[in-house]
Amino acid sequence: MKIGNLIRSLNTGVLALLAFGGMLLYMCAADLVVSFKPAVSFEELLEEGKELKPGSHVEGNVVYALDYFASESTYTKRSDGSRSGSRKSGNYYMIPAATGCFALKCRQADVDALNSLSEETFDYMMSGTEPSTEIFVEGKAELLEGNLAGFYKEYLGELGYTEAEIQQMGEPLVVRYVNFMAVRIGFVLGLVLVLLGLLLLRAGYRREVRGSGLKRAEDLPDAP
Repeated sequence: MKIGNLIRSLNTGVLALLAFGGMLLYMCAADLVVSFKPAVSFEELLEEGKELKPGSHVEGNVVYALDYFASESTYTKRSDGSRSGSRKSGNYYMIPAATGCFALKCRQADVDALNSLSEETFDYMMSGTEPSTEIFVEGKAELLEGNLAGFYKEYLGELGYTEAEIQQMGEPLVVRYVNFMAVRIGFVLGLVLVLLGLLLLRAGYRREVRGSGLKRAEDLPDAP
């Protein structure tokens, strides 16, 4: 393979296909692996012997929620350095489990339902009436880091947990909502774009090796 021919085979279209397709593969690969793992439900995590671990696939109706300890907002940064107004993108809720608690990062669309479930959970703790709000969540578990981990531990303290009990729970974990169907579609699309880019690159390389098939200027007959 001649490097010169290969370089000449690259064009804007091929580079765009390879770059965009590769980016999609990179962004979706980790979540794609999680999507094929056997899922554990929120109900199962209330049972002894079930433990949430980083990388776990979680799926099902949220059974109980103990209010939120942090909110998240997003904004768009413009080319001139300014930024748009902040837009809420969900809350971090405390979810009880057999091993203690873990966090749940929801979509903004699920905030109202989780707020209702939180109120019903505290009512249940006082009256024994089971919550009636149902909300389905699918996502993956990962470590909770930075300021969020601090807010998480502060809220556990407000709930009555001692510092020793909080330490015994181990590293704080969060289940983040993930649309695994979108992940799978994105991965397949990325793969298609990369393969298409490679096919076009191969075709361009073959043209460079074989030439255009047109006669060169020195091979043309002399003009009369």
